[in-house]
Amino acid sequence: MRKSLLTLAALATLTAAAQVPGATSASAESRTYGGVSLTGLARNSWHLNAPGPQAAMVCNVNGPDGWLAVRSGPGAKYKAKRKLKRLAILEVDTSQRRGRWVRVLTAFRDRTTSGRPQAFRKLNVIGWAHDGYLCDFVD
Repeated sequence: MRKSLLTLAALATLTAAAQVPGATSASAESRTYGGVSLTGLARNSWHLNAPGPQAAMVCNVNGPDGWLAVRSGPGAKYKAKRKLKRLAILEVDTSQRRGRWVRVLTAFRDRTTSGRPQAFRKLNVIGWAHDGYLCDFVD
């Protein structure tokens, strides 16, 4: 029962955080692609876990570019080291944040951009990503 209450409280917190007026990317992509469900911005749940490595999936890349740039530093002025499309999985270190930017430790892909399974592929990259393009997910 206690676990259920904690889960409900966590969901309420996530829902409230996603509806903050004026927040950038407040309307996170909540959609299912094949067997993968995007469930909201990952930054809204990071406070529920100890700071450190967390998994997040690339989302909100529906614009003309269609990708997330992992950059050499925490800001758009830094060089893009790698461009990742939707559903790539990043391991980020939530203890290393600079504003809306979070440190990327590595990345990989085991699903296509439409959510179909594919062979595991490591995407070697270390850098920084904007947290408005990182979602929690259920696979």
